[in-house]
Amino acid sequence: MQGKRGKMSRLDWPLLLIALLLCGVGLINVYSGTRIYNTAGLPLFVKQLVWIGMGVFVFFLFYLSSDGFVEQISNYFFYFILACLVMVLLAGSARMGAQRWIAIGGFNFQPSEFAKISLVLVFSRFFADRYNYSGISFMDTLPAMGIALIPFALVALQPDLGTAGIFLFILAGMMVVSGVRFRVLAALTTIAVSAVPALWFVMKEYQKQRVLTFLDPERDPLGAGYHVIQSQIAVGSGGFLGKGYLHGTQGSLRFLPEQHTDFAFAVFAEEWGFAGAVALLALFGLLIYRGFHLAARSQDRFASFVCGGMTVYFLAHIAINLAMVCGFFPVVGIPLPFVSYGGSSMVTNMMALGIMANVARTRYTFQGQGGAEAVGG
Repeated sequence: MQGKRGKMSRLDWPLLLIALLLCGVGLINVYSGTRIYNTAGLPLFVKQLVWIGMGVFVFFLFYLSSDGFVEQISNYFFYFILACLVMVLLAGSARMGAQRWIAIGGFNFQPSEFAKISLVLVFSRFFADRYNYSGISFMDTLPAMGIALIPFALVALQPDLGTAGIFLFILAGMMVVSGVRFRVLAALTTIAVSAVPALWFVMKEYQKQRVLTFLDPERDPLGAGYHVIQSQIAVGSGGFLGKGYLHGTQGSLRFLPEQHTDFAFAVFAEEWGFAGAVALLALFGLLIYRGFHLAARSQDRFASFVCGGMTVYFLAHIAINLAMVCGFFPVVGIPLPFVSYGGSSMVTNMMALGIMANVARTRYTFQGQGGAEAVGG
């Protein structure tokens, strides 16, 4: 009991409170975006509340685990998720032409969401073992690229190119966080940019249509361009102060598809306007700042890389989703952390925060008057 009380005293409360504020924003937004579904609006609101509760439970489950536990399980967790991704391809449940879920009773488990977390953990351990004060060399980055390629290929086959792309963002972010030499980063960036055109030849037809629609939404305003056009109308029509909560039209009249999931920010911007959008972005900014702050303060290299990598994970989701909603990025299935409706996404995000809070406890090491109490366990 004393051990748990000691851990709670070292919890990074700002990290959790910022996340809970974002969850609150998401909860009222889900209700607003789904209230016109007759009897379905309230159930989705309640389900999101349940997901938040489950997410908080998972947060404390990982936070209260013993020091060193996260590092010990990192590789095993990665192998388990890879097995789940293979299972998805062999016997997963399909929706809207994509096979991404494993059905367990009445719950649909999406392994690709947890694959992002497992990749951060395995990269943190990999780069911590190869850290060099003069910078990590090119040869040491090759195995990391091979590690990222495995989940990338498995998820791309589902097909879910948007989520697969997040793995590449995580890889790039982890290379920066872990101190890969600048000339290596520059060379890899040049190679990656040069290889982008080749992706066109491996894309499926609907993926090509998304890219073409991104370049010119008006080419198919009632088809592939519909999502983007309606989203831009919703965001722009909010003005400075918005139309008011529950008074949005694009979402409530169902002009805006996926208004409670991928396009949740469009519903929020329409009702709360530019001022509300800035406030929401400020909350996300605080979350990102806190994550990098923990990375900088951590005394342990693995912990520092985990905090930095998880922050990159959140930053990639936030940036891609907002750019997608505003028409600056092709439409991909990337949810807005804590705001978009979804169980796997919510639990994964809270799990990431719980892991960050757990490993960040090491920043208190050696700050006491000696003994185990200073180390904290």
